[in-house]
Amino acid sequence: MKRLMLILCFVLHFTVLTAQTVTKILLVGDKGPTKDIKEAKSFIAVKRYPNGSAELLDYKMRGPLKKATTYANATLRVLDGPYYEYDTNGFIKLSGAYANNQKDNEWTYFNDTGKVILKEKYRAGELIERINPDTIKKETNENFQEGDKEAAFIRKANSWKNYLIKSLNPDIALQSVKGGVVRVFFAIDFTGRPTDIHLWKSVEYVLDEESLKVIYNMPDWSPAIRNGERVKAYRTQPFGFVKE
Repeated sequence: MKRLMLILCFVLHFTVLTAQTVTKILLVGDKGPTKDIKEAKSFIAVKRYPNGSAELLDYKMRGPLKKATTYANATLRVLDGPYYEYDTNGFIKLSGAYANNQKDNEWTYFNDTGKVILKEKYRAGELIERINPDTIKKETNENFQEGDKEAAFIRKANSWKNYLIKSLNPDIALQSVKGGVVRVFFAIDFTGRPTDIHLWKSVEYVLDEESLKVIYNMPDWSPAIRNGERVKAYRTQPFGFVKE
């Protein structure tokens, strides 16, 4: 019980360097919101961002994230921004985005191995296209031409590994229930900036937040180049936490 209370206190005061601030924690039991931690089966954490938007995180009490929803502001009335759902083991099963309470842009569905099984495109809440990924021709490294480059971390040899070692606080595992491996997805855009950062595999709040912090705060990369043009590149980074 004391350990759970310590974890919840840690959640409430956990603020990463990107100025995300947790403003509220709500315990939820079988019958709805509760103040009794013994009855709680999950908890909801609300984050505020400098731009005024807010994110609602729905976590299992001793486990992974269930859903992450972005709102235009702290009133939590207007869905606006990224949306993610996760299965019972913490693996992503749906990613999408809202704009003014309506589905917008691309929505992607995953199976339990992380494979994309369906893509949908929306415009102002209207479904305009449904895509079966198996029908899309996959590009391979064989298509690379002279001058093409992968996105690269702009530092010395082994710099990405060294950055991860220096930036990650492994002692956060002591605040967790049992440790585990968190996986964070991110993209490197045309300018080399990290973007589209979100959890690919959630374990529990304190470990997820430490992993996200490392990716949010990393410096720019050298963008990928394909056919002489800068293109978006995608990565998934694992973070292992061992609790002694």
